[in-house]
Amino acid sequence: MKTLSRSLMIKLLLLLPGTLIIQSYPVSARMPSKELKEEAWKFTNKDTLSIETMGKTKVFITGSNSGEIEIKLRYIAKPDEKFEVKETQRAIYLKANILNYDPHKPTQTYFEESTLIITVPHGMYIRCNGSSGEFKVTGFIGVLKAVYGQGRFSINNVEGSINLQLAMLEAKIQHSKGSFNLSSGIGSIRTKDLTVNGKSSFSTGMGIVKISLAREPESELYINSSFNKAQVRFNGHPVTGYFEFIAMADGGRITSPFKFDKEETFLDDIKNYNTSADFGKKDDYYRKSFIRGDSIPKITIKTVTGTAQLTR
Repeated sequence: MKTLSRSLMIKLLLLLPGTLIIQSYPVSARMPSKELKEEAWKFTNKDTLSIETMGKTKVFITGSNSGEIEIKLRYIAKPDEKFEVKETQRAIYLKANILNYDPHKPTQTYFEESTLIITVPHGMYIRCNGSSGEFKVTGFIGVLKAVYGQGRFSINNVEGSINLQLAMLEAKIQHSKGSFNLSSGIGSIRTKDLTVNGKSSFSTGMGIVKISLAREPESELYINSSFNKAQVRFNGHPVTGYFEFIAMADGGRITSPFKFDKEETFLDDIKNYNTSADFGKKDDYYRKSFIRGDSIPKITIKTVTGTAQLTR
């Protein structure tokens, strides 16, 4: 059998920890059936909603004009797990609390059968963090920020600011408008009918980034997939602005339906470190660019060994 290339070996090593985590769930999920319980809370409007989850908790968030925060929790009761709900003058805090938590048992799954159904007034700041979770956000106007180890986000008809920072992320955003900042080491990001009217960035190491626009961007847009495809699709809308494409000279690929005004080679830090001696070394990169119409906004599509692609 042929020896694997160094870059492929690195990718496999990066994927291995996540694979082990994912494969551990079926083993721990074989639990006897327990009683499903439900609790509910209602609060007047606040500035902030803070959510902290673990395990396979599912969170459904919907925006409304009601001026009230409504929370429903459905869960399987366990003696060493509880949700804490705390109210202050300006915020609501929801936290999955593990009693006697043992960090040395990574195969154990917490809150695997819990669901949070939340309705919030428009204009709130929603802050989410934890080890893992699954989120569906619909019809919300405001700010959503999440910092997680791994998670799945489905966002539809949302307007405002979206900021997702995860080690492993699967994100799908549809019919939404605002500024976006999504970053992940592993996982894919896909959008449909997206309106970019604030400075935005979509970046992943191992996954695919596909940005499909509802109209031409109004603000700076940065798209990056280090080892896969980074694509921006205009869907027939006017292609205007300063477009910059970056890819490793001997491993990446750049595709565009328009002729480039400028092409150059420059040195940048290498991305595949095989030994400690590689730190500080440089690789050759291509930078290709063109301007159509106005030179604003700036749209950057970048990759290392994948494909940086613009389509009409």
